[in-house]
Amino acid sequence: MIQRISKSIVSWQIKKNFLTDEQRSLYLYAYEVMLNQTVNVFIAVLIAVALKAPMPVFVFLISYIPLRSYCGGYHARTNGGCTIVSALLIVLVCLVESVLTGELAIILTPLGLVISGALIFLFAPAPDKNKPLDEVETNHYRVRSRAVWLIEAVIGMLLWYFGIRACVVIAISHVILSLMLVYGVFKNRKVCD
Repeated sequence: MIQRISKSIVSWQIKKNFLTDEQRSLYLYAYEVMLNQTVNVFIAVLIAVALKAPMPVFVFLISYIPLRSYCGGYHARTNGGCTIVSALLIVLVCLVESVLTGELAIILTPLGLVISGALIFLFAPAPDKNKPLDEVETNHYRVRSRAVWLIEAVIGMLLWYFGIRACVVIAISHVILSLMLVYGVFKNRKVCD
């Protein structure tokens, strides 16, 4: 459906001379990404309202999306699959955040950040068959993923130090992302072998 909408938008823009036919594939991809992200954010808002969890959803999105864009990892085969996985991850984060309390949250937050950092430093970025990376891109994404992780980990630890609950969500988000990263690395190695 998203592909069909993207094709309609691009065809209309070409017909109205806003785009040329040579730009078709680039804009098809751009509109698909934009529409898919819009759907995912809309679903995230619905989940936040339904679970009465605006803070966990918001913190998850602002910590997960930038890091994910540089780390790579598991990719669903279709836009619909991506939307379902994204929605399930958001629900999972909300549920884990709600049960991770007291001493458990105090211990697991820094531990989760350290473990996720180690995995990101070891494995990021994970190329995908749909997005292979050359050596220059790999180095660029590696540096960026480490920098984004470090910034977010420092923010998470500051929040942890001051007892602000958002640190738990950052740690959960990073653990989930690093597990998806490792899964993507090993899945891609099997495909390439």
